[in-house]
Amino acid sequence: MKQSVIRQRRGSFDSQIFSSLLQSNFIVGDQKKLIDDEIINYQIDDEFEMIEKQPKNIPIPLYNNDQLHKISKNQFLGENQKLQLAATLIQQRGIPYLKRKAIWMTFIEKGDAKIYFSKKPPYLVEDQINKDVPRTGYDDKMNTKKYNTLLYRILCAYAIYNPKIGYTQGMNIICGKIILLLSIDGNDKQLEEDVEVFEDEEEMFWMFVHLMKSMQDLFIQDVPGILRRIQQLEQMLQSRCNEIIVHLQCNNIENLCQCFSQYYFTMLMQKQEKKFARLILEMFLLYGEAFIQNFIVGVLEFYQMKITRMNELEKLMPFFRDTMITSYYQELKKLKKQNQIIQHFQQYHYFDVEPYFGNVQPIIQIVQKQEIHLNPKNIFKLLPKIWFGKVLGQ
Repeated sequence: MKQSVIRQRRGSFDSQIFSSLLQSNFIVGDQKKLIDDEIINYQIDDEFEMIEKQPKNIPIPLYNNDQLHKISKNQFLGENQKLQLAATLIQQRGIPYLKRKAIWMTFIEKGDAKIYFSKKPPYLVEDQINKDVPRTGYDDKMNTKKYNTLLYRILCAYAIYNPKIGYTQGMNIICGKIILLLSIDGNDKQLEEDVEVFEDEEEMFWMFVHLMKSMQDLFIQDVPGILRRIQQLEQMLQSRCNEIIVHLQCNNIENLCQCFSQYYFTMLMQKQEKKFARLILEMFLLYGEAFIQNFIVGVLEFYQMKITRMNELEKLMPFFRDTMITSYYQELKKLKKQNQIIQHFQQYHYFDVEPYFGNVQPIIQIVQKQEIHLNPKNIFKLLPKIWFGKVLGQ
């Protein structure tokens, strides 16, 4: 990974002209070197050039089984403990289902949910839930009577618990994944021998309640949550990979909602594998909304070159909607096999407790420019007059 990055003005008309000049055959030898040096140093409209230095990724020690057991009893974790736990859950193989589940539930505040399960929501709410339940699942474990019954009951119970929101489409995707991750059927291969396990719909309910606490502004009237998240996403992209914003605008995509809103409403889980949904759940429990934002920007940054080469709306939209997240998870699986996934998460700031906008206050080395230096506007003076003749066809 590059340890230092020179911040340059990208995409300007001047830089495009100079790049074309350097690639031409009209400029040779010392002239090309002078121009190249000038472009490198003409990075900011200041008397200083700024070289941004990024710290190296420090290896994160993983927890062993005994330490994981202790963590599952600890409701309050420090930042270093969260980081170690996150790295362990991502990288370490063979963590039993019951141990993972115990860790997840330490983050959840539970109560008595019987009162919510004993009532029915208003008819229109219940009717919409009934319509959405059958079309939530997309694999065999999610298309069973048991699964559909659990999904229906939990969504109805939540509509009673939080009548302000009731039920909105998208909530069924999140709730459905919770059921799959917490149910015995979804994890039967990871169950320990001679251990009796009981299905607990109340645990599933309280897990859903916990997630919705930080997402409910996505499901209330006028959806202020999506507007806030998309605005923040745009600011992060402008700071970290503005080429994507420019490219989307060039392809008549002015509002990022049409590309990325579904990621927020379904917590990135729609039509994704169970292990990917588990990864998202675990990181969300540790880092909340910041992880979702950093993850989306990280994926876009990862595919920046590919995205900026797609020059048709008909290609961009299906890529964002159907392909990008699924394809990225396949890349993560390769990185895990190579024991590089933790470094990748660090590089893209997935462990940050806040949305990462880039180094607003970077560690910098400031180098004063030479007093006598060529101005880019005078670069053309370096060119032989014969060059202009060739350009003009003379």
